[in-house]
Amino acid sequence: ATSSMHALDRLISENKPWSLVVSFHNPHPPMVAAGKYFDKYWDLKEDFCVPPSIDTTHLEETPDKPDKNPKIQNVDAVKEWMVSYYAMVEEVDEHIGRLLRKLDESGLRKKTLVVFTSDHGESLGAHGKKGKGTFFEEAIRAPLMFRLPGVIPKGKEINIPTSSIDVFSTVLDYTGHAVHDDSDGESLRRFIDESNVNPSHDHEYVVSEWDVRKPAKGGELTNNLMRGANFMVVKDNWKLVIPKLESNLSYDQLYDLARDPFEMNNLLGSNAKSASKEIVGKAEHLKVLLYEWMNRMDGSKGLYSNPVFNAGEGRGDITEVQLRRTWNSSPIWVSDTELRFGKPSIWGSMYTRNEFLYIGRTTEGTLQVDKISLEGTDSRLFELSGFLKGYIGSEKHRRVKVTFRSSGNELATHFLDARIRVSHSEGEDIIINLHML
Repeated sequence: ATSSMHALDRLISENKPWSLVVSFHNPHPPMVAAGKYFDKYWDLKEDFCVPPSIDTTHLEETPDKPDKNPKIQNVDAVKEWMVSYYAMVEEVDEHIGRLLRKLDESGLRKKTLVVFTSDHGESLGAHGKKGKGTFFEEAIRAPLMFRLPGVIPKGKEINIPTSSIDVFSTVLDYTGHAVHDDSDGESLRRFIDESNVNPSHDHEYVVSEWDVRKPAKGGELTNNLMRGANFMVVKDNWKLVIPKLESNLSYDQLYDLARDPFEMNNLLGSNAKSASKEIVGKAEHLKVLLYEWMNRMDGSKGLYSNPVFNAGEGRGDITEVQLRRTWNSSPIWVSDTELRFGKPSIWGSMYTRNEFLYIGRTTEGTLQVDKISLEGTDSRLFELSGFLKGYIGSEKHRRVKVTFRSSGNELATHFLDARIRVSHSEGEDIIINLHML
């Protein structure tokens, strides 16, 4: 912190554009906090909330294992550990406050973009674990805050899942250098300004990837892709976690974070082959979103299609993920039984928002979709494009683009009389209700 204060003094005095990256090691093992902060939280430790997932019985339905140290599953021991963690968080917060006050005193507050973030979260006993190394919420969630007075509204909160891959693009956007952005990220300004309409694909989900292997001597890799999970997809309140290989024997994982915020009920565990059609549809939906993301990221080198990028294991991520399915197959699946629209934004002269409905088949044979149509007194506010009728073969899917357009009068109405009817060859028509968030 002291070095950063000196650096900030120097940069301010040079009177030209500057960038300063300040990295704090804490909170981090060995979890040693300064005395005054430690003492404060030691007195509060009995009030700390230890998550119910400290009981690790649910891990039997996942590829994860609890920490080998039994103290990580002990409530009192975890609370003592939290003391050091929270103490270090407050210490970092105080040093950041020093930097921000110096920036304010320099008169550059309104001209400086400030970004605060971290690389990962901390389990703190959740799922019987410490540190990171999982796709559970406690480990993968991290703070992300932007400040640019007069441009970014103070106190604005974004509840859409985002990724650290987008931070660089966002910085370039707000500093007027978006034209130089050749990264794989996308500026998050579309969420801050509420200008996202999902023009060509769904922009409101995130993918995270973790290769469990590590380099060893002689150019070899430790472990292999037959163990554990490698991909996570989060869309709205749903999370899918799967391995890279079709042949990996680990359980896949699907969590409904709205009903199961502590992720203790894997909907694709030992019961995957008897999963309901709604669960199957959501698993297929998130897998398709991962498939689309990999195709967009694949590039000329084939990062997700060429096996060389997995050190020769498997047939390439795109092929492996497409073929992997531990849940039951279905002659027809749909991604949503209720399609909820995010906040519309001005697009031209109209408030506009696009969402996407997916329909597929995973059993042998061919699905015939006779018609996909709109119904209801408010159906005039919507239009359909993309796949509206035709055939879907085994292991295939199709996408329907659903567009909402309004002059603005209907924006306050969350419940509309509008729905999509899917007429098909496998039985009764499927009805998907349309709602505004």
